[in-house]
Amino acid sequence: MTQTSAAERRERIGIARVLMCALQFLGLWPMWNERPQSAASTQCSIWLRRYYRYLLHVPLTFTYNTLMWIEALTRWERADHILYISITEVGMMALALNFWRMERCAWHFMHELNHSDCLALRNDVERDWWCGQQRLFARIVVCYIGGGAGVLFTAFGATLFMSGYSLPYDYWLPFEWHNAQNYWYAYGYEVIAMSLTCISNVTMDMLLCYYLFHVALLYKLIGMRLMALQHLSEPLAVQQLMNIIELHKRVKRLTTQCESLVSVPILVQIVLSAFILCLSAYRLQSMQISENPGQFLAMLQFASVLTLQIFLPCYFANEITINSDALTTCVYNSSWEQFSPSTRKQMNLYMELLKRPAHIKAGDFFLVGLPVFTKVAAA
Repeated sequence: MTQTSAAERRERIGIARVLMCALQFLGLWPMWNERPQSAASTQCSIWLRRYYRYLLHVPLTFTYNTLMWIEALTRWERADHILYISITEVGMMALALNFWRMERCAWHFMHELNHSDCLALRNDVERDWWCGQQRLFARIVVCYIGGGAGVLFTAFGATLFMSGYSLPYDYWLPFEWHNAQNYWYAYGYEVIAMSLTCISNVTMDMLLCYYLFHVALLYKLIGMRLMALQHLSEPLAVQQLMNIIELHKRVKRLTTQCESLVSVPILVQIVLSAFILCLSAYRLQSMQISENPGQFLAMLQFASVLTLQIFLPCYFANEITINSDALTTCVYNSSWEQFSPSTRKQMNLYMELLKRPAHIKAGDFFLVGLPVFTKVAAA
């Protein structure tokens, strides 16, 4: 492999490489495939690779959410202060468990996107366009993860300026923490646990969106190559058409794989997020801005990030449908009528395959797209 081709492979998945490294550090992406174990690997390092995720998330993510639910069930009069974030934590845990369950499929999916020669870009025009799209998605990632981190910063920062001893999100503790001696233990544990769950959640969201984003780009790439047929002689156009059809078959298979990876998480997110938005709206109405402006601002940020959590997968799934549906138009705009009857027949047969655009379903219940977002937002 040349140095140029290695650089092209790195650029092919762009920010997704950073997301996978971050998830690996967070115990949510497989380590065993990224770096083959050598014979010199110690038994301790092998054990740590295998159980690192559980050592990280069991005492923090799962224990913290359990304590929040105990607090909500034992102090029902303050349940509205806790339930919206507790249900969010449940969604995060469901997402983490799904990542662990589908880790092998997800790794092979990303490996094919990054290394398959069939998906390689062919010229500078395609590379420039592809890199521009990857940079655009990177900006979305930065804004989304920054928004999630901003919610934490505002919530925990505002708590420090409140009178008395209070936590941004109540959870049950087996000791009295409303005093100077124990308060910082409760506060410190919540900072660590909530930071882990928040960053894990938004990073997993972005990787799921990247699956959809990359597949949508591949359909757009097919359309670009179809449009470019008008500039080729007929023998070259026929050869290119055969390559496009093979690429289309590969992309359809990748679409099915992508759906299997995102179907259940998106279903859980949409169902839970709709309920959480209702609880958040009720919480905002019951809050006194003058009494706690910091917590009110944190709630507004939380509701905004939650809205994006629903919108982004719906948008990128909708892009898959739009780009795949536009392929028929791309064939018509390729000056196909100038080719010989046999070539036109091949293109007509190909257009028959394009009559049904690709869709992403959420758990076989509904199609994921902008109409779903508008229904959830209107509700």
